[in-house]
Order: sequence, then C-alpha cells, then structure tokens
Amino acid sequence: MGNLKEAQYHAWFHHHDSDGWITVAKKSLGGFQQRYYKPQELAKSLSDWLGEDVYFSQNTFYKPQRQIQNLRQLKSLYVDLDFYLFNYDPSWIIGKLEYDFFGQSIPEPNIIIFSGQGVVLIWLLEPVPYRALPLWQALQDYFLNQLKDLGGDSKASDAARVFRLAGTVNSKNGAEVHAEYRHDYRYELRQLQRDYLPELEEKKKTKGRKGKVVRVHAVRSLHHGVQPTFRKFCTLSKIRYRNSQIPVR
Repeated sequence: MGNLKEAQYHAWFHHHDSDGWITVAKKSLGGFQQRYYKPQELAKSLSDWLGEDVYFSQNTFYKPQRQIQNLRQLKSLYVDLDFYLFNYDPSWIIGKLEYDFFGQSIPEPNIIIFSGQGVVLIWLLEPVPYRALPLWQALQDYFLNQLKDLGGDSKASDAARVFRLAGTVNSKNGAEVHAEYRHDYRYELRQLQRDYLPELEEKKKTKGRKGKVVRVHAVRSLHHGVQPTFRKFCTLSKIRYRNSQIPVR
C-alpha cells in the first residue's frame, strides 16, 4: 500500500462516520501548522500533507479550532505507550498486551499505531457528544492507569489530542508510521463504564430527597453492620425465653 493510500485508509477507518471538523497538523520549527477538514474532504486533502511529522485529531470539533470546549463528537479513547523509555522491544510489548491485557483489564483496541518509537492504542467509539466528556475522561484515565508500567503517557490523554498518521514519517528516527487494524467494532461508552467502571454508577439526586440508586457496596456495608446487632438480639431473646420458663419458687 502506497504512502498516500495508507494515510487515506487510516483516516477513513477512523473518521468515515464522523461529524464535525477534523484537524490535520504538521510539526514545524514554529510549532504546529493546522488545517481543518470535514470528513468527506479529508481523504482527498491528504496528498498535501504527506512527509514528516503529520498528525490528525482523534475526535471532532464543531468549529475549526482544536480546543476542548469546541468538541463536537468523542470518537475514540487512546493510550500512547512510550515503551522505548524503558528499552522494551516492540514485539515484546505487543505480546505482553495480547497475553496480559487485551480482553482482561482493557478491551482489545481497534487500531494500533506504530509511531516510529512507541505505539498508540486506539479504541473507536459510537460517537457521543461533548457532555459525555467526564465519563470519557474517567475511562481514559482508567485505561492509562492500567498501562502506566508499559510507558502510558499521561500528557497524551486529553480529548483534543492528535496522533501520527499512517504513511507519514517520524523525523526523530526516519521510521515510517504504520497502523494495524484489529477489528471494526465500535465500543459504546456506557457499556465500557459498566464493564470497567461499575463504581461510577451515578446517583439520581432530587432536591430534598434521597437518591433512588443505592450503591451495591453501601448495601453490603449495611448488611455487615446489622449482622452483629441482629445476632446479639437473637441471643438475648433466647436467654429471656429460657429465663421465662424457670418456675417461680
């Protein structure tokens, strides 16, 4: 697959069902040069962006400004693994992830981007709006925490993040960026919450009334707290009953 076709397929796989503006950025001496495209414009525009250090946004924006407050759709979760800082071998990292993590503490990602030095794991989502950002960030932080010992980069965990585009080049070592596509299933944010963050079940609060949702651990604590008192009550009741059967002399 040629560089342009590889870049176009990567962008299409990630964003073909997106809505909003997508950022394409190129690193230069003066910082990032950025332009914004609608999904239907993105593929045909990438021929102008091939070369070194090209990135694209993982989520979309309702106007052409890459800022958190402008988010339109949350499209993916991701973790950037800078495992080279620990001198881990890339093949060892992938084997470690497949054997100890995927399908266990984290789901299997849709895409693995081999960025030239590290790898980026991408979980594609059924699109959700900006108001889901707190839950998105909670899951983002959870995935990152699971992978911190493999070089998870906490600085690359915001919702406006850009990552390298397949078919381009990492100028740090001249390596070509490529992507591995594992599956095309889109995860639902609420299902990920239920599977990995059950303790975040929200209480429904009404002014002046108690929440209707009772946490499981609260019920369990109440159960354990009542047990000793109940047992003591039963014991005292038995003693009183036996004493009541003693004839008065």
